[in-house]
Amino acid sequence: MSLEVGGLSGRGAGIAPFMSGGIGGMTNDIQNSLFSAPASSTDSYLGRFRCRTHGGALVFRLTFPLGESLVSTSRFVLFSFLALASTTAPISAVSAQVPPPPDSARAAAATASDPLRGATSRVSPLSAQARSLQDNFERNHRLGLRFYNGGADASCEVPLGRICYWNNNGDVPPPSERNDAKLERDQLLELLGQAHAADPSDDWVNGMRVRYAVEGEKPDMAISAARACAGTPWWCAALQGLALHNANRHVDAAAAFDRALAGMPVAQKCAWTDLTMWLEVTSQVAYKAIACLARDAENARILRLAQPLWSLPANDIRNELYARRTISRVQSLGRIPYDLTWGDDLLESQIRYGWPTNWSVQNGGVADPRPPQVIGHEPTPSYDFMASQKAMTTPIGATSAEWSPKRQKARMRYSPRYASGFDEVPHQIARFRRGDTTLVAGGYRLVRELEMGRAPYNATLVLDAMNGRAPTLVKRDSAAANGALVAPLMGPMLASIEVLAPTGKRATRVRTTVQPLATDARLSDYLLLQRGDATATPSLEKNALQAYGSLEIERGASVGLYWEMYRPVSPAAPLQVSVRATRVGASFFQRFGSSLGLSKSVTPVAIRYADNGRPDGQPGRSLTINFPPVAPGEYRLTLIVAGAGVSDSTTQTIKIRGER
Repeated sequence: MSLEVGGLSGRGAGIAPFMSGGIGGMTNDIQNSLFSAPASSTDSYLGRFRCRTHGGALVFRLTFPLGESLVSTSRFVLFSFLALASTTAPISAVSAQVPPPPDSARAAAATASDPLRGATSRVSPLSAQARSLQDNFERNHRLGLRFYNGGADASCEVPLGRICYWNNNGDVPPPSERNDAKLERDQLLELLGQAHAADPSDDWVNGMRVRYAVEGEKPDMAISAARACAGTPWWCAALQGLALHNANRHVDAAAAFDRALAGMPVAQKCAWTDLTMWLEVTSQVAYKAIACLARDAENARILRLAQPLWSLPANDIRNELYARRTISRVQSLGRIPYDLTWGDDLLESQIRYGWPTNWSVQNGGVADPRPPQVIGHEPTPSYDFMASQKAMTTPIGATSAEWSPKRQKARMRYSPRYASGFDEVPHQIARFRRGDTTLVAGGYRLVRELEMGRAPYNATLVLDAMNGRAPTLVKRDSAAANGALVAPLMGPMLASIEVLAPTGKRATRVRTTVQPLATDARLSDYLLLQRGDATATPSLEKNALQAYGSLEIERGASVGLYWEMYRPVSPAAPLQVSVRATRVGASFFQRFGSSLGLSKSVTPVAIRYADNGRPDGQPGRSLTINFPPVAPGEYRLTLIVAGAGVSDSTTQTIKIRGER
């Protein structure tokens, strides 16, 4: 969430005060806008100020729309006179301040140096009319914003020049937009369409058509407008990328942005592909040391690690970066709800945290003489998908702890349009040998806390060596709420277990490094099952479908185990198999009582039997174990296979869940 703070870099008690000079503590820019804006029938209940001086005195003319309530009018009058009363400087001091340049002057100055605006002398009459209407729309939009009652306890997380950003995840939702603002936007879109018909090559018109179609939640119109663009080729391609990304068409958006990057000037491409704003400060020096034209591989690796779901056919976080660049470029061409000229602070805010999709105003109460301040609400929930610096440096070796989507102090945040959630899924990874190749079983379990909603679920296991080669991807559509997917592991690789719920628009995932088993391993890992396989021919492929999915089980639950043994066994030379669960962190007295057989709290599971081998000679084995209702906590579950003086074992930590 971004708040206009009038040049301050701080914010107190949920409000960043306006401290620069001007009437009632207003910034000059807002003072100029509020007091010179023409009144119209679409003004909000705040009405409009107009101010002029007569003989050294300030004269206010208050204009209100018809039909407003007496309470709203009274509040505005009180606010106006409090603003006047708060002016501590003499009138001469107020009038002596250097006023900001008029909007027309600022626009003219920007036009002279911005090719996407087009020369004023060359734009069509309809384009000129559209530019005027766009400016008026944003004036009315800002002055008609509804008040926001949330964010009072927020503090300034990231000061950025004239604005202040704070994490608005968990805040009160912003107020809905006024219906008259929606109608005015539709009127603007209609005029922009006429201006486009008059001159399809007008880059300003093309950009604004896509901007307001996206803002008005008209994705099909945005795509049509972008495709009808006949202006600067790279600009049209970027607008197509923005519109397609907004519609979750990831592959098409990526292709459009590739065309835009290929066609834009080299210096601009370097700026658009620069990831510095998303990187931790400690990583920026090494990144900046890489020449722009040599950053492609580094950017691809960073963005791959940051991609929310590897199961998607294209990297949507890369598309999001370029969509933010594109929409920011469009917004730099005209007025925005903030009463601020476009600058680097606004650009950085939107590149790092996205562009606002809702707007509101907030003040310090009816007795506060300062004017309401504009708040831009970025989409929520939003997440920090960037991997840690350690993972970026050495991806192979990273654990799930290197990704923290809900990190509080974040360099970037992104709210995917297709899903929310992204909590770590309860999971299990087990490895099995096939000759000199390792098979990985990636299990998942959709527990209630994930709030995944109704089926169907799309489950995916992706293995990526992060070496530029194509990853291995195994996907199961209409998957159950728990299970495992199996894929071959070609050396050490990052494994990403992902589940997407299209109906509930929820996602969950986990990423961690998996090492292959030794080529001479005699025992696999074990995979937890919902129940043991009582058949004479248990197999990995069959039992993966009924995998328990995680290493967290309920108190008193019965679970199955599946494992494989890669050593000779027969009735003449049986192997001794034992399964034992031992509580982690047990006290001395608990261990002593367990050794005397007085308690099962320390060793709730202890099984031992002789394995005479399978008639078909295959390695798969399975059994069922019953956990008594022991205390919640962690238990080491160890499988041991011994015979002919050789013992092999595998251990994983099981978590017994308490009451939910």
